[in-house]
Amino acid sequence: MAAATSVHKLYVLLCGFEILPLGISLRGGDNRIIVAEPICAYLAETEAGWVLFDTGIDASRIHDPVLAKAYYTDRGWTTLPVVHPVHSLTGQLKEIGIQPEDIHQVVMSHMHTDHTGYLKLFRHAKIIAQRAEHHYALHTPPGLGNIIEDYDLPDLDWQLIEGDYALMPGIQLLATPGHTPGHQSALISLPSGKRLVLTFDAGDFLQNFEQELLPGSASDDGQALESLLRLKRLAEEPGSILFPLHDPAFIQTAKLAPLYYD
Repeated sequence: MAAATSVHKLYVLLCGFEILPLGISLRGGDNRIIVAEPICAYLAETEAGWVLFDTGIDASRIHDPVLAKAYYTDRGWTTLPVVHPVHSLTGQLKEIGIQPEDIHQVVMSHMHTDHTGYLKLFRHAKIIAQRAEHHYALHTPPGLGNIIEDYDLPDLDWQLIEGDYALMPGIQLLATPGHTPGHQSALISLPSGKRLVLTFDAGDFLQNFEQELLPGSASDDGQALESLLRLKRLAEEPGSILFPLHDPAFIQTAKLAPLYYD
């Protein structure tokens, strides 16, 4: 019998691609190999309303040459992310039949730029993040991975949590530090009885979990490995599916919005 869940559907929103050396995602990977890694967000329709997980990357800073230089190339990006109109976060929401104003909870896995881009659209919503991540993000100088203007907004309504957190029946937030000090993942229970293990950046590729390989960078290697192994164990339980956020092969087989998992 399937566990009780408030979740009706889960949508995968493909919000663009990052063009990165392999070693960014696989520790020790050959950086002569360049990979187009998907940027994803997830949207859950629940009995309590719409819940968004991460917000993609702000395309305006990529398409404006002045902003692209200031926020990307001057900070060490060798190739700009690719965000086409079809990757528009608001466009995908519209295709599902909702607007940003309909979303009242936004869960942040962590505060890197490919996850925080459109937080500005959700000033009306409760923004849920690990306290350690919020502190880390606000006290880390802007650089290759973070754009502080995305999240240092005085009118964002933060709900800061510590450790694992049951958001509602069917949505369990999991503290998975290591990639960053306050990184979190999620376990989603669907009406069908299936469970989706959303890894976010605890491991970018299926290969990270299959071969127990750390991501290319981590705030703490020990924590990163412990978090990766925890998610791997959860995904090995019956009825569970591992959802690696940045895996370029996995995204080609995933149901993309407006299709959904239920």
